[in-house]
Amino acid sequence: MSKLLRLLFYLVIGFSFFSYLFYSEYGQLPTLADDLNLYGFTLITSLISGYLITLLNHQLNKQLPWRKNVFNRFLAGFFGDFLLLGTCLVTFGFLAQLTGLISYEIFSTDLMESQIELKLAILSFVTLFLVTLVDFNGYSYNHYSIGQIRQLRAERKQLELQFEALKSQLSPHYLFNSMNTISSLVYRDPVVAENFIRNLADSFNYVLHTKNVKLVNLEEELEALKDYRYLLTIRYSDAIDLSLEVDDQYLEVPIPPLTLQLLVENAVKHNVISKAKCLKINVTVTDRELIVWNNKTEAPSHTASHRVGLSNIRKRYAHFTNSEIQVVDGNNSFEVKLPMLAS
Repeated sequence: MSKLLRLLFYLVIGFSFFSYLFYSEYGQLPTLADDLNLYGFTLITSLISGYLITLLNHQLNKQLPWRKNVFNRFLAGFFGDFLLLGTCLVTFGFLAQLTGLISYEIFSTDLMESQIELKLAILSFVTLFLVTLVDFNGYSYNHYSIGQIRQLRAERKQLELQFEALKSQLSPHYLFNSMNTISSLVYRDPVVAENFIRNLADSFNYVLHTKNVKLVNLEEELEALKDYRYLLTIRYSDAIDLSLEVDDQYLEVPIPPLTLQLLVENAVKHNVISKAKCLKINVTVTDRELIVWNNKTEAPSHTASHRVGLSNIRKRYAHFTNSEIQVVDGNNSFEVKLPMLAS
């Protein structure tokens, strides 16, 4: 609620209090002509009190936000508003009497009999309690709405990153190389060709199965990587060596899908692979991180890249942990350290 609306709200409350108290004393509503001084007093008191209460709550929202401690913020807001309003009423009432703007005789000659102060205190207590409750409901609604919007945005971003990884694995260049490999194997070794097709199908099935999945177990990721390793072995033979050294105790650790395959693919893309220049890739796990290491052979003259790789992995990991991915780019080796995610 804006400050202007809050002031208008307190102005309406002030005149409602005034009308009720006047009616309870005289059995009729006040008239502007006869009770102009009381209207003026109510107007000034309502605006100033409302403005001070608004400032108090604004300061409380900074010093004691709702999100940190709802109960303490509610009590501080309610009792702070009540005490501030009471102080304003006593102060302005005293000043109004000194200046002759109002007098107690307007309401009654016997204050104890009329009990105006008690009625005003009860009205203020109930009203400010409801006002603080409305503030809390407003905070709860905004907090929930903002939280939902952020969650939807994060999920959308995650799906976009998953789609980028999917495009990388289903790229025309990758399919073209795979089809060429199959073509060369069909007549030379039909059994190997069949196994290659099966592993290629399993690899694509994993890619499609995880396109909307945020996390998978490391065991699933490793099984998919084994299919990919077979494809690389058939294509490069002994020129590539991909070893997986992962203890069984880490198999249930969550990991964004296609992470390992992207890192292995990057190693293949950015190195010349031949019998004279063998590419070695090693995947290991510790209690704190998942490590993918590869040696450097020679940079190829042209590298087909979809600009996914590390950037895609960094962004996806950022949704699950504040720990950053570490990259060690040495003269003869390249190492990526992925933080372990909580199960």
